[in-house]
Amino acid sequence: MRVMETRSIRAGAALVLALALGTPHGAQAQSWPVKPVTMIVPYAPGGTTDIQGRLLASGLTQQLGQTFIVRNMPGATGAIATEFVARATPDGYTLLFASSAQTTAAPLTERVNYRIEDFAPVSASGRGSMVLAINADVPARTLREFIDYLKAHPGKVSYGSAGAGSVAHLVSALFAARAGVDIVHVPYKGGAPALNDLLGGQIPMLFGNSGEILANAQSDRIRIIGVSTAQRMRQLPGTPAVGELLPGFVLTAWQGMLAPAKTPRPVVETLSTAIQRLSRDPTVIERLEQVGVESITTTPEQMDAMIKAEHVVYGDAVKAAGLGR
Repeated sequence: MRVMETRSIRAGAALVLALALGTPHGAQAQSWPVKPVTMIVPYAPGGTTDIQGRLLASGLTQQLGQTFIVRNMPGATGAIATEFVARATPDGYTLLFASSAQTTAAPLTERVNYRIEDFAPVSASGRGSMVLAINADVPARTLREFIDYLKAHPGKVSYGSAGAGSVAHLVSALFAARAGVDIVHVPYKGGAPALNDLLGGQIPMLFGNSGEILANAQSDRIRIIGVSTAQRMRQLPGTPAVGELLPGFVLTAWQGMLAPAKTPRPVVETLSTAIQRLSRDPTVIERLEQVGVESITTTPEQMDAMIKAEHVVYGDAVKAAGLGR
């Protein structure tokens, strides 16, 4: 009898120990977040992705009761930041607020030390056009005049981008291929530095995120002459879609949250629900619209499907632009 009782006690103790060892991960997921969360933004401060990331960080801090800290980590078209998050502990406390460039453009055009499988999609929150702007000193006032100017000066006109393999790089190269012009790429560590040099006259051309360009729409230093969406933007009704002159030319960019792969599902769902709620907030919608971004909401599954579908579109763009690894 005593032997059976001893075995029973040991078995019970083993079960308690096993449960104790197995619950921290689950318990942590259920109580997340219990400490500040770091959101890595793969660009310099001031760009559309940074602005949107900070807007969401503020809202998530209020919703979830813990501070969401934005940390900018620019360089290599966001590959440095993206790899950093891919290698982070999958506990929900290090996240990537990314754009199309990190999941689609860069992997198709550059060698990066991460795979999309290294991430758990959480929720996309915004989508915007790329806007073509030229320095006011360029002797062209319309898209047609600018294309003619480029054809008359092959290899003499440079354009900026947020980095090699960025959406800005890809859309500019695709524009060059479709227009039949020769332009020179100048990569920057983010859209904001490139825009500064456009305003300063160091570069004559930039396909920038809509938010970055619209914030300077009244400047007499630049002219906005085209947008990359299929239709004209509501904020720029007098500016043609590039596709009006170059049929079939369409590229957009999204922003959204990714977590390291194997992040507990309850954490992903909690975060996704919070972001979707924020994306429906009228104040957030209005703020994003001011910087040329359309607020969107997706579940993790919808974001995953969007990324996979985008690979096809960007793959075609890479081929048409003569890029690729």
